[in-house]
Amino acid sequence: MANKSTFSNNLTPIARTRILTDRNLVKQDEKGYNDSDIYFGFNNSEKIDNEFKILTIGSRDIDNPYFGGFFFFAGKFPDQYPFFPPYILAKTQGKHTRFHPNYYSCGKCCLSILGTWSGPPWTSCQNIGTTSQALKSLFIENPITQEPSWEKCTDTRAARYAAVVEYRTLEIAVLDILDNIPKGFEMFLPIVENKFIELYPQYIKKLDKLKTMNNTTIVSPIYNVNGSMTITYNINELYQKFNLKYEYLIQKLKVKDKISISDNLSLNSDNLSPISNNLSPISNNLAPISNNLSPISDNLDIVDNKSSTSCINNNSKKKKKSTNK
Repeated sequence: MANKSTFSNNLTPIARTRILTDRNLVKQDEKGYNDSDIYFGFNNSEKIDNEFKILTIGSRDIDNPYFGGFFFFAGKFPDQYPFFPPYILAKTQGKHTRFHPNYYSCGKCCLSILGTWSGPPWTSCQNIGTTSQALKSLFIENPITQEPSWEKCTDTRAARYAAVVEYRTLEIAVLDILDNIPKGFEMFLPIVENKFIELYPQYIKKLDKLKTMNNTTIVSPIYNVNGSMTITYNINELYQKFNLKYEYLIQKLKVKDKISISDNLSLNSDNLSPISNNLSPISNNLAPISNNLSPISDNLDIVDNKSSTSCINNNSKKKKKSTNK
């Protein structure tokens, strides 16, 4: 067996058999994964290849900063699968946003099971199902604690980072994704559109909670390279964009049970989310399984596993103490 994984799509017989097994396993439990907001996609080919795709909704908890966000991951199986882990890129990107300490704006995913950080390693008992669950498990309410040396941070710095992530999730991981789904993930679009309609009332309620933050500028205490993690709340604009997108989709998909915003969802400032409660202006302070997806080889450049920083082990929801890099 090779001492290092390769991704040439020159799969060993063992790899081909195991990849087919993985695909069958997630298809057999398709409903269970879909109920957990996890969807898989594979290329439309009778020939087994090394590519796969994952879509997950960040969270269903309205107070979670990843609520309703559509997060895509592009994957490749190594030629020596399952003796080496797959290679994963985060494809929900925009404005150089660092959505999570483990998910870089360049797409790098930093997890110990992927061999990109220290901690419990990949084993051949794992598969793309367990990998997808590990990726989704990181979308927690206080993500800054996943950064080494910030594990115990629960003060306003944590709230500021979460607030930036929360706003960018609505702006990029929902609205932008609907308009510009990542290349190679187009067949997930019907899922995304239908989930948007399903979650629309909750999106509006979330904007309602954020209303008093309108025009407030928030600067993230970390990752703010060239202002990439600085936002100014424009809730009125988001509200308008969500309404327009909803109106467009209910006509496109011929949805009969249209929600009347004026009757059921008024914007007010009586209730603020936990994130908003901890924030004040700081300018002076600091699928279904799809078998016909297009190839993504041109978007999956293999990188050196040792080149990334600020990564952690994700193999348990309760993070072990990390050392400073």
